[in-house]
Amino acid sequence: MGQQGQILAELKRQFHGLRGPYLKWATRRGVDPDVALGHFRRALIGWYEARIDPEDPYLWEVDEYVKAVAGSYLRGDLLETAALAELSPLDTAAPGEQNPLDYLPRPVQLDGTQTVMLEQFQQQGKTCRELLLMVDYHHLSYRRVAEVLGLEGMPEEVVSRRHKCLLMIREGWQLSGILPVEEIPRPVDEELLDRYFAGELDQTERWGLEARLPGDPVFRRALTLRESWNDVLRVAGRQDLMQTLVAEESTYASTSPLAPASAPDVKLSPRNNTTTLLGKYRIPNLQTILAVALLGVFVYLAWTTFGAAAPQARAVEYFEPYPNLFATRPPANDYERDLQRILYYYDRGDYRTAYDELLPVAPAYPAAELYLGVSALAMEQPGRALDWFAQIPDNDAYHDPAEWYEALAFLALSRRPAALARLSRIAENPRHPYQRRALDLIEELT
Repeated sequence: MGQQGQILAELKRQFHGLRGPYLKWATRRGVDPDVALGHFRRALIGWYEARIDPEDPYLWEVDEYVKAVAGSYLRGDLLETAALAELSPLDTAAPGEQNPLDYLPRPVQLDGTQTVMLEQFQQQGKTCRELLLMVDYHHLSYRRVAEVLGLEGMPEEVVSRRHKCLLMIREGWQLSGILPVEEIPRPVDEELLDRYFAGELDQTERWGLEARLPGDPVFRRALTLRESWNDVLRVAGRQDLMQTLVAEESTYASTSPLAPASAPDVKLSPRNNTTTLLGKYRIPNLQTILAVALLGVFVYLAWTTFGAAAPQARAVEYFEPYPNLFATRPPANDYERDLQRILYYYDRGDYRTAYDELLPVAPAYPAAELYLGVSALAMEQPGRALDWFAQIPDNDAYHDPAEWYEALAFLALSRRPAALARLSRIAENPRHPYQRRALDLIEELT
């Protein structure tokens, strides 16, 4: 717990101090600047996590770390290198130095249970989200968090607030079936696990904890859930830092921001999401959870069948995410391998992460505008989706699917004439991949 927010503040200074030299380094290697900057931000976040590691912090040159990790991103071998380093640390640095490849950011791929956990975390109030990230991701002490929150000298109040936030999180787990009532650990065991993950147990206590696992399924399940939760917080922390660095990038913009401004939006969610995997846990499928969330919307639409909201119902009914282009073919180069990594989140229904990851590197990928638009549509932002679809040229390979999703976006905004115009154009083209669906939707609307 040696750092108490100073390194988080240093992250911004490193961003601005290293950005120029890094771009020159990337340009000499023929890397597109936008692609390079996307890797730069991810590498800086990796450095930050390595720097605040309470057991073995990375203390060597930041510039060397960023170039080493960004180089792994560019080559597309970060996952393989990280796995190799975890199994057998490379330890090839000279005496007094540290090898950046021994401190690569740990890849985190959330399973279905963790995806639900992350969504529930994002739905918590801002105060709880920030408090949990400060304590459990940034590793700030309760005393330091109390100072940040204006509660100087009251660390016990921070402990109490964190406990209440975790209770709300666990209530959500119970409602979604992640944590059945009979598997709720005792408060004393929760405290023991807190100390275990904070590295505060001595050797005898650790041995005692590990000896309990084979014969205590409730305690073993609690430990597994806590490990899963730590991964969820790591992803949430990375997303938060990425948003911070993207905001810092705006100071260098000489033109309008890459992300289009959004028109007034209405609710829209995918009809089908069959890609959520729940691993070994038997919990409600994410599709079921979304269906329950949409129930209120459908009830409202049923009462307004002949009103302005009726087209919105059709948009919800017909919306399905555009398929991952790598479902039928492997990536052809390093750029496509990086896109495939980003679309991992898209496939799992985590459209917010997919959008945030793709946004800073969009110019490098011909399909980016389509996936950004579809993700915006899935996030209930049809106005922003229309702005993305408008950037796809008429002769582009992705123009036809964009035209279909554009019609759905118009329906979601209750712009029925514009939607019908797009649908009619699709219906008149026998080679259009969405002609049949357009004909069906026109029949329902007229």
